[in-house]
Amino acid sequence: MNATVIDDGVGPAPAVGQAVPRTTDHRFEFSGDAREYFRIWIVNLALGIVTLGIYSAWAKVRTQRYFYANTRVAGAPFDYQAQPLAILKGRLIALVLFGGYALAGQFDVRVQLALALLIALLAPWLVVRGAAFRARYSAWRGINFRFVPDYKQAYIRYLALYLFVPFTLGLLYPFVKAKQKAFLVEQHRYGGVPFRFTATPGDFYPSYLAAFACGFIWSMLLSFVMVGAIGRHVSVDGTPPPMLVYGFPLLMYAGYFVIFAFLNASISNLVYNAVRLDNHRLHSTLRGSKLLWIYASNTLAILASIGMLIPWAMIRLARYRAECLTLLQAGDLDAFVATAQTDVDATGAEMDSVFDIDIGL
Repeated sequence: MNATVIDDGVGPAPAVGQAVPRTTDHRFEFSGDAREYFRIWIVNLALGIVTLGIYSAWAKVRTQRYFYANTRVAGAPFDYQAQPLAILKGRLIALVLFGGYALAGQFDVRVQLALALLIALLAPWLVVRGAAFRARYSAWRGINFRFVPDYKQAYIRYLALYLFVPFTLGLLYPFVKAKQKAFLVEQHRYGGVPFRFTATPGDFYPSYLAAFACGFIWSMLLSFVMVGAIGRHVSVDGTPPPMLVYGFPLLMYAGYFVIFAFLNASISNLVYNAVRLDNHRLHSTLRGSKLLWIYASNTLAILASIGMLIPWAMIRLARYRAECLTLLQAGDLDAFVATAQTDVDATGAEMDSVFDIDIGL
């Protein structure tokens, strides 16, 4: 931890002769241990199997509390306060709806389409309820976070804007993601103080356009190579070898995997570096090459161990993300005042995970 002088470029410039605000750097720390977490994980897995998934709510709480408690900044750990029964209720509702959607396809496609439409219409509401639940039961330095619901904006940014993406050949997509990130950040509160988001939609375009271009070039290049290879082989005996048939999608997904890792690092840095809370801010230094190595080696380790190295992989990724994130303190952290909270149900939080709604930072 060291003191530095930084001008973040936010707000009016200091007057001539006025001191530039000083910031103190607090690097995030993650102290989780793979062996220690493995004991929690294996018990969660065993009890989840024995109870046919009922224990999964308790497993989630144990996991979240472990990772929160082992994540510290400015000398204070985070705290996860949700109760398993609230999560179980939301999870059961989510699974009933998901199960209905999956089973409807076996009997009547029209019913399945109707359920799919219902899920799409519920998605913005789920985003808000999920964010509110997580914020309500997340705390730091004894103060809970809060998410202020704005359903009108949620439906605009998580539903209406998507309707225009196909008409722009996908070029509107970075704009949509920027508006969603801004919504999630700016609706959060800590000690009654709202978060601010300083990035603009234009800031998102370079990363996404680079990823789109790389994906397109990789797809075209690989297609030409594979079509040529298959054509040469077919001309010999009339059938392409399995290596070419299965090798094409594997290489295609491998390329997308690389692009995803670099895009993830770039967008994560952009989002975290744009977060402001009063005069405090975050600074993220994730590297795409490092993230790619962690993703790839974690995947290989999990496959080679038949899943037994999942706890090691989770701890490893959490440690890297923490060590790349810094809180730049500019003022008194004790100035935040705890505000009254109201209970928020867990239905949205559980359903967004079941239906894979992208609400993460």
